[in-house]
Amino acid sequence: MLADRLLPRAVTLALLWPELQGPRTGMLLFGDDEPHTLGAAPLLPATADWDVVATWGLVPAPGDPQGLPPGVAARAAEAGEACVLQHRDGRTSVLVPDVMPFGSDLEPGVLVRWRSHDAAGVRAPVGSPGEARLALHEAMTHAIDELTALDVARERPELREAFLDLTGTPDSRTQALTYALDDRRAELLVRAFRLLEIVRLASQDEGAAVTATTMGARGAVLLDLARAARTAVGVATAQRT
Repeated sequence: MLADRLLPRAVTLALLWPELQGPRTGMLLFGDDEPHTLGAAPLLPATADWDVVATWGLVPAPGDPQGLPPGVAARAAEAGEACVLQHRDGRTSVLVPDVMPFGSDLEPGVLVRWRSHDAAGVRAPVGSPGEARLALHEAMTHAIDELTALDVARERPELREAFLDLTGTPDSRTQALTYALDDRRAELLVRAFRLLEIVRLASQDEGAAVTATTMGARGAVLLDLARAARTAVGVATAQRT
């Protein structure tokens, strides 16, 4: 579940892959989860001999497959995240997590089982961090103007706080995950996920007070912003290993 973490598990896995067998990986990847598995096998031992040359994280959505083939894109969109791995022998694997909460409110737990899907012809995200940043900034500016005109945040303190948090320092876990990225890509990644959270909050139905016209205008601008943010995630996380 993403509410307690800025970066989803698949993006975390992509960022950690170059040191996946290192001592800090389990703490950063698993967090409060039970140790992850790949199918029925423990994740880290199961991937110890994978010869991966490039990784990136994606947050696909219905209608925006982020370069994945249809079958895999549907599974990734349902999960809302995927980690793409290019192997030295030319194969491409797409890892999608199946997140299963268990336990009680007093003693919650989370099981995460990764599924590996072969995906031929998947290419690394195109464009530079600078281009992705510009596209994201333009989409954000347009969205803020439109949402302000629609007065979407007037009775939504959590949405106002999300806008104010756009330039704040990320939490220590996020900083640890992005430490290997250059400052420009780290900033782009954090900004993209904060804007995706704004999209989520702004998309919530406010009941009878929301007219069909307002919902239509709001949906169009948020769709463009979300697409730009998802593209930025792929660009920011793409790395050679």
